[in-house]
Amino acid sequence: MKQNYLELKKLAKSFGKEDETFFAVDHIDLGVKEGDLVTLLGPSGCGKTTTLRMIAGFNTPTSGDVLIDGTSVNNIPPNKRPTAMVFQNYALFPHMTVFENIAYGLRIRKESPEDVKRKVSDIMNLIGLENLEDRQPRQLSGGQQQRVSLARAMVMEPKVLLFDEPLSNLDAKLRVSTRLEIRKLQQRVGITSVYVTHDQEEAMTLSDKVVVMNRGKIEQIGSPSEIYSHPANRFVAGFIGKANFLESVVVEVTDEQIIVSYQGKNIAAPRWDKKLKVNDKVVVVARPESIIPELPSEDLVEGIVANSVYFGSQMLYEVELPDGKILQIEVADPQYHVQFERGHKVGLSFKDRSLHLLPSEEK
Repeated sequence: MKQNYLELKKLAKSFGKEDETFFAVDHIDLGVKEGDLVTLLGPSGCGKTTTLRMIAGFNTPTSGDVLIDGTSVNNIPPNKRPTAMVFQNYALFPHMTVFENIAYGLRIRKESPEDVKRKVSDIMNLIGLENLEDRQPRQLSGGQQQRVSLARAMVMEPKVLLFDEPLSNLDAKLRVSTRLEIRKLQQRVGITSVYVTHDQEEAMTLSDKVVVMNRGKIEQIGSPSEIYSHPANRFVAGFIGKANFLESVVVEVTDEQIIVSYQGKNIAAPRWDKKLKVNDKVVVVARPESIIPELPSEDLVEGIVANSVYFGSQMLYEVELPDGKILQIEVADPQYHVQFERGHKVGLSFKDRSLHLLPSEEK
């Protein structure tokens, strides 16, 4: 079993004076195993970039420890740490060629010209920058500039590679292809990486583990499938993908299932939480793809189609329930299903294995 290679222990960063202290990062613990890519995900101001900058040494922790390969790096300046950062704005030197940009750190480290040439050539071939060594940044596309930035970081052979929202300046199509390249490259080289983003899709496709942050704290750590299928709370469920929340009451508990009552109709869900019992108030997390609109039936929750949009590969519905709640529904391969127009009355069935129950957060 792989050991934690990067560890954050009770790491905190506060700003302000004693009576008005604000914790940007609030005493978090995190372990990253060697060779894994872990994503820090959350809304603006959640503390993810501050955490990354403390790992890099650009921000000094108020308290706590950053350990790399078992050694605390708190007192090591950024340029001496075994880390390298890939920045959002590329941070390339405009007056230098691609080769010179990538070689810059090696030359600062006073490596021999032969070693510099060999290492830069190797990394350029690995990242797909062959024959571009004499170009300047202004002659490159955004995607090529991002690759140069990545090559410049990787050529230093850091123990931990840090990514600060590196794809946010690229257009949507290029962002998708570049993140796949980054993931393949990271897996091939096997370098331990921490990646900051606010883009849920990016986090889901890149990561071995996703760390969901909110207001300086870690809400949940898990694989992309764990975070999506078994969110720890309503914040995580709402932040990762789309979710419908149905306030319900538990009416029956079996070994495998929990039956809840919603709008007078029963809905079955897997019994993930063994602590829930009859009469507990719960929230059903129902992803849009877990709800199936059907012809009305007395056993089904009923609603009126408020909106329907055909996308070819899927059909998107908004269904209004009697209490005014709007549910978002996505139906794949709509040609295999009954299609409903706006104003139609529908019954809603639920894919029970796709549902997740959370204890009610009502005070």
